[in-house]
Amino acid sequence: MNEKELDKKIEERLKIDTKLASELKNETWNKINTELFPSPGSHKKKGKKGIISGLTAAAIVAIAVFGMTDPGQAMIQNLKDMFVEEKEQEIEIEGHKEDTDVQLEANEELRYVIYIDDSRYKMVEGDKSDRIVPEQELADKYPEVSMEIMRKDATTEEMIESIKKTLADNNMELRQEEQVKDPIDGVVIRGIGPGYTNEAGKTGQQWDTPILKYYVTKTENGQVFVIKQSYFLEAAEGHGARFDYMLKSFEIVD
Repeated sequence: MNEKELDKKIEERLKIDTKLASELKNETWNKINTELFPSPGSHKKKGKKGIISGLTAAAIVAIAVFGMTDPGQAMIQNLKDMFVEEKEQEIEIEGHKEDTDVQLEANEELRYVIYIDDSRYKMVEGDKSDRIVPEQELADKYPEVSMEIMRKDATTEEMIESIKKTLADNNMELRQEEQVKDPIDGVVIRGIGPGYTNEAGKTGQQWDTPILKYYVTKTENGQVFVIKQSYFLEAAEGHGARFDYMLKSFEIVD
């Protein structure tokens, strides 16, 4: 739903519900408070529609109850800013710019949001992590392509050492380790698989050589987010670049 459609729905609901009882007012605020500030241990994973539709409905009723006062307008605007369901993003892939529609994904347990290009990718939710994978499954000849989002009880330094050990254990060469601000503020670590001799007799990294790229956020309350990107050499400027563009929208919502 775009902003104009949402405004129209709000206006229509205002005309209908301007005489809601005070009991409904209290119930509405309680619902909004529960959605925004759930108690510890009460988080239940919802689909992308869950957070958005619940908050939007509560926001519409809140306007009807309280009227368009300055505080009320500010609150509704904040909700709209935080939970815009869709938006357009300009990206550049292999030297060509394109406009891409992206869709909000939200995880209440891990407490983050991210926008994904749902025409090419889908979110697969897990118990301890989420994975963004191609919408169309790749043929067996291709190495894994995914972006996994995890929250770990560790410091940045501990995770960096753990990741470097993982790369070494998988015989991957460390190619990058540095502090970055883009696509997120954190440390990036990138490893590439070993070369081999192909059918044409060429030795070295090949089109299907696997690449692992990790982003580790700063330590907050003894935890970090780790984003693990898996793709292959030929896909670095395709899937790899698209993963980074999606990661620009990643936001922790603690």
